[in-house]
Amino acid sequence: MGDRAVVVGAGAVGVSCAHFLAKVGFEVTVVDGGEVGRGCSYANAGLIVASHNVPLPGPGVVREGLGYLGRRDGPFYIRPRPDPGLARWIRLFLGACGAETRRRGAEALLALSRPSLEIVDGLVRSGDASFPYARGPLLSVYLSEDWEIAARAEAVEQEEAGFTARVLGQKEVRVVEPGVGSRVRGGVLVEDQAWGDCYAYVRSLADGLERDGASILEGVEVGQVVVSHGRAEGVIAGDEELPADVVVLAAGASTPVLVKPLGLRLPIQPGGYSSTFSAWEGAPRTPLMVGEAHVVLTPIGDRIRFAGTLELGAQGRPPDPVRAGAVVSAGRKSLPEEVPLEDEETWFGYRPLTADDLPVIGWVPGVEGAIVAAGHGTLGFTQAAATGRVVAELASCEDPSVPLEPFSPDRF
Repeated sequence: MGDRAVVVGAGAVGVSCAHFLAKVGFEVTVVDGGEVGRGCSYANAGLIVASHNVPLPGPGVVREGLGYLGRRDGPFYIRPRPDPGLARWIRLFLGACGAETRRRGAEALLALSRPSLEIVDGLVRSGDASFPYARGPLLSVYLSEDWEIAARAEAVEQEEAGFTARVLGQKEVRVVEPGVGSRVRGGVLVEDQAWGDCYAYVRSLADGLERDGASILEGVEVGQVVVSHGRAEGVIAGDEELPADVVVLAAGASTPVLVKPLGLRLPIQPGGYSSTFSAWEGAPRTPLMVGEAHVVLTPIGDRIRFAGTLELGAQGRPPDPVRAGAVVSAGRKSLPEEVPLEDEETWFGYRPLTADDLPVIGWVPGVEGAIVAAGHGTLGFTQAAATGRVVAELASCEDPSVPLEPFSPDRF
């Protein structure tokens, strides 16, 4: 093909886009203001789970969220600040809380997430991606006395989406995963999911891109997209212009700043925490979703990661140690009390969440040659591979393999 593509953003989504663009013949340059994979891809939950794709806004969510607003240790928190962008995000979020909107959103997310597992398997088999990766079940665990009501509802939801799910009592949970503690009362086992080291995935694809002749520029800020006569012609990166026939904006929570001069207002807010520890003897080998606490525990190699919490209004502010500790405390309730948590690595990342919890994927309206791929929220690793393939299809003027109407950049 011989066309040039510049991808802004070197996280899981951006590097996946670059990989598939290179596969269809583009000469690719990846630019990131930091290091490859050191943003939200560095220490996220590490899940590739098509089964958990219900958007955050929905009936009852506002009532639940209001109960946490004043608690820094709750799963949902808004840092007080005068921010018109945050106010707009909240208004749009409230508008997306209807039952029918959530149902359509779940269908759209499932359509994007489901192909990713097959795509990642293909990348691993071909050697294009080499990283700690495992296939197996995902276990949702419940700690409350009335756990069975929520568990049965979850199982029905999974079955309706086409997944095999089983409700497990306390003893059955311990047979499946002996590493859980006595406070776990029951759970739901969902078959055929995957997990792994997202950072290693990104580095692996980036290394392959460089071996194949792509350029990767780290520590270089992109100041603007160069547009002439309604067409993107490249980007200003540092003090130089990088010409391109296609510009892909996959910079996570920084994407709104880049697209605003193009006439596009994206309601994306950041925020997420994790802590990773050395695995102990008898540590869980199955990912655990602690439903009531909104925390995930994922085995990654010889480490265990606790990830969770949603914090709005955090951009440009230092991490909150109270919230970081709350993620660990909530996750620990699913484990035996005597578990040693050692060699902790705490992380805070600007996880990019749109107001309707659906990513933004598609051509920038009114600007030929510019594609946006951002706002994947908690599903960045899950949806990265499928997003990369779809972006390459768009850039090649092919019909996208996933319906993109729900992810339209101008839907807000």
